[in-house]
Amino acid sequence: MITDKIFFWMLPVMYGVFTAVFVTLARSDSGASSAKKGAAAFGMGMLAIILDTQRHLFPDWFFTMAVPLHWLVLWYMADAFLVRHGDRVPVKPVVALFSVGLAINLAATFIIDSVAIRVPNTSIIAIAILALALPRFFAHREKQLDNITGFVVAMCWLSYVARFAFYFMLDQSGEYARTSQWSQYMMIFYFTSAIFALSLAFLLVMAITSDMVARHFAAATVDPLTGVANRRGFERMLDRVQGELPFQSVLMVDLDHFKRVNDTHGHGIGDGILVAVSQTLITCCKGLGEVVRFGGEEFVILLRTCEGAAVQQLAELLRSAVAATRLDAPHDGLHCTASIGAAIVERHEDINDAIRRADRALYRAKENGRNRVVFAPEHESASNPVAAISA
Repeated sequence: MITDKIFFWMLPVMYGVFTAVFVTLARSDSGASSAKKGAAAFGMGMLAIILDTQRHLFPDWFFTMAVPLHWLVLWYMADAFLVRHGDRVPVKPVVALFSVGLAINLAATFIIDSVAIRVPNTSIIAIAILALALPRFFAHREKQLDNITGFVVAMCWLSYVARFAFYFMLDQSGEYARTSQWSQYMMIFYFTSAIFALSLAFLLVMAITSDMVARHFAAATVDPLTGVANRRGFERMLDRVQGELPFQSVLMVDLDHFKRVNDTHGHGIGDGILVAVSQTLITCCKGLGEVVRFGGEEFVILLRTCEGAAVQQLAELLRSAVAATRLDAPHDGLHCTASIGAAIVERHEDINDAIRRADRALYRAKENGRNRVVFAPEHESASNPVAAISA
């Protein structure tokens, strides 16, 4: 009947559409692993459904390949989500389960031809694969989307458990043997598979596009060389805390005679020094503030303390740490010093005003001989002298 043909082509068409979607995403995002895994999962899912429902198109034994493909779909789909977090389903246990399940499936098809073994075996292996994946889903709950995905995968696991129980409770082996495709068990299988496949497909598309946006955002707000925030990242940082005052002091850090390093040793060595110095700054300021690369060899450090003594102590620590920073051999003899300007954010003062004061203090540090810390006065027009701490 025409209706039958339409019904049994709906699922593979849906799988085919999402296969195309994930192939497109993989190409647009430079071959992202999640999209590639998703394309493979839905591509195999499409083939598995065709083999299972369009048996008249293939040799009689071809339908047996639908079951291992179904297990691969579960495996690849789980990996498509987990690879976003640098994780995956444990390979060796899955391969062992797959091998045992495939051997049982083939034996129950070509040796003893037992539906009562094949169908439960399909569910048992699927349950075991998802049981291996589930703990890893709940170990990576960084966003609300991760929580929703974990919940859907848990429901998928429960559906396999329910199918397994349903098969025995209602004694489906006889009905399945008479009319496999239209048996109650298979109709439940097709229906629930469509629901979970559709849900996971939409969630994976959302996850991949969310990751793409996050990567593009990071590319725009993070300095690619040093890994710290750039000027745009600095502006975004301030936008997020608008109306609050998390940063109460500022340090301007500038490497001394850095142009000389580039001219003498080349920009590659200069880049190496910038990376090493930025890591030194990040390590020293961890938990105390944020490091921003303003451009060239200049860094801004936004601190959460307004205690003058603490700011001064940290500034001196940074100055000493930068001077002690070394590259790996054979360039371990090279080093740079830093001049630092410091300013406490005054009441009713904008953070950018404090940065300008710190920048003027940095200029004085350069004038006074470099490799030193200079504090900006509370008011630039004040007559009290600038505090300078020589190296």
